[in-house]
Amino acid sequence: MFTAISLSGRTVSLLAGKDKAYIASQSQWFCPVCNERLRLKKGRKRRSHFAHVAYTNCPSTTAESEHHLEGKAFLYEWLNKQGAGVSVEAQIFETNQRADLLVHGKEQTLAIEYQCSAIDREKIRARTVSYQSVGIQTIWVLPFYRLRRKGNTIRLQDWEWEVTDHSRYVPRIYFLQAPSTLWIAHLGAYLSPQKAYAQVLSYPLLTSSFEDVKETNPSITNSSKAMLTYKKNCRYGKRLPPTPFSIQVQELLLRHKLPLHLHPAEAGWFLPCQAWVREPPLLWQSWLFIQLLYLLKRQTYISPKMLDQHLQYLSRHLQLSMERTQVLMDQYLTLLVNFDVLYKRNGGFVLAQRIRFPQSADEGYEMDQRYAYKGSSMVTN
Repeated sequence: MFTAISLSGRTVSLLAGKDKAYIASQSQWFCPVCNERLRLKKGRKRRSHFAHVAYTNCPSTTAESEHHLEGKAFLYEWLNKQGAGVSVEAQIFETNQRADLLVHGKEQTLAIEYQCSAIDREKIRARTVSYQSVGIQTIWVLPFYRLRRKGNTIRLQDWEWEVTDHSRYVPRIYFLQAPSTLWIAHLGAYLSPQKAYAQVLSYPLLTSSFEDVKETNPSITNSSKAMLTYKKNCRYGKRLPPTPFSIQVQELLLRHKLPLHLHPAEAGWFLPCQAWVREPPLLWQSWLFIQLLYLLKRQTYISPKMLDQHLQYLSRHLQLSMERTQVLMDQYLTLLVNFDVLYKRNGGFVLAQRIRFPQSADEGYEMDQRYAYKGSSMVTN
């Protein structure tokens, strides 16, 4: 860690120039979290940092790698040079969290977490939600060695999907190549649970400001082609591995005499919030689309209230909060409006065209192609 408290109660940071002389004059240090003794470790190969003298149950005792210390320091120095109100290892008392970096802006407070090691995605989600509960937006940054790419295809572990930033319309993942460059992968299509299509851009730290980087919202080229790659694989590729949810969806489709490769052309499209979901878009969208058709057979109009039961089902099976599931459902309904399948009326939805299911994989893919451009508009506008 870079912060400590002196015997007199002053909080200091090894990254703050104003504290250097004071730190050099002191010999006793204490942890800002648990108040136990710390020692200042100075090394030639690693940055100077504080560490607990003895074993402790302090939440801050997780060993920090050299990558984590360096990355956190470079991000702090980059932001500090721009005059941003940034503090390192800031304690958020309302949620009992400590942010790697906390940026105090005019309109919002932003927590920046530099995540080097693999972590359970539920922990990332919980930390993000906790920050949000006190009005703090979160940006997760990964080290550059986690940017595994071949052309416009990037590979993602399960937990890495969860660090996606949704503050702009096009979802993005940040990567730090210390000390020189910040890379952003702007996600444009889902290819598999391990792959995404992305437009990857680099921003030299020497000439790029944090505000400029945050506000960048590029158009994603060829996203419709990438979406069709996924759809083609759904029509002609290998079967999905069985999960409880996939089995339920396939049983539902078979009741309509639809094997999975003949799924509705209206399902299986990338949406900005797909990064929250472990299940492929083919599955949850097929399930939701069939449920919408059930409702529209009984009445001509769907109100938001009529979807509450389906919202709860998806929330449970996708392991998402009701709030996130609502966002996901809203994005899918908007997609169906863009497809001219539904149109909005009085806050609800009405079927705009007769729905026809494909009779063969070839016919299904032809239908997919007709929808592709409109589907890509969800992440290129």
